[in-house]
Formats: sequence, structure tokens, C-alpha cells
Amino acid sequence: MADVYWLTFRIHHDADYEHRYNRLVDLIQSLTTKWWAEPTAFIVFRCDLDIDTLAGRVKAKIDPSKDLALVGMPDYKSARLIGASSDKDIFELMPFVKKV
Repeated sequence: MADVYWLTFRIHHDADYEHRYNRLVDLIQSLTTKWWAEPTAFIVFRCDLDIDTLAGRVKAKIDPSKDLALVGMPDYKSARLIGASSDKDIFELMPFVKKV
């Protein structure tokens, strides 16, 4: 059975914003038939991929030099930080987060 994941993200606002946003949302839609995306930048979904493979696919859809994503699993203490993050507090608040 597939695991449940959560994904929160910030796409840097520039000329390519909409393209990168749509690529990320399209990726999640292609991986699942059940997902919740009512908030603007937070998605909960079911997926057959392991967290590291999923993080790699998310990374490929954004520009990690300026965008940011955090993917985690609500059933486990597991999360991956992807992209441009300068605030290291996340690693103290959630010590199980690993940078991709």
C-alpha cells in the first residue's frame, strides 16, 4: 500500500514561476489518485515512491537555487528539505529533516 506524504513549497516569484508551479503540481497529480491541495502551497497525497525518490522528483520540477520544498510523512518522523533554504531552525525544530 502507498504511503501518505505532505509537501509544502515556495516557488520564487519570477518570469518562470507559473511554469515551475504547474510542473510541481502536475508531478503530484501523476503520482496519485488521492490528494488534498486546498491550501496554496501545501499538498497531502498518497504515493508508492519512497521519500528519497519522491524528493528527487520534486527537486527536478523546481529550481532548487531559488525555490524551496519540504516533503514529509505524517506516519513517520521523516522529511526532506529541497532547495533554497537559509533558515537552519527547521533542523532543530524537526531533527529528522534531511537536506537533499
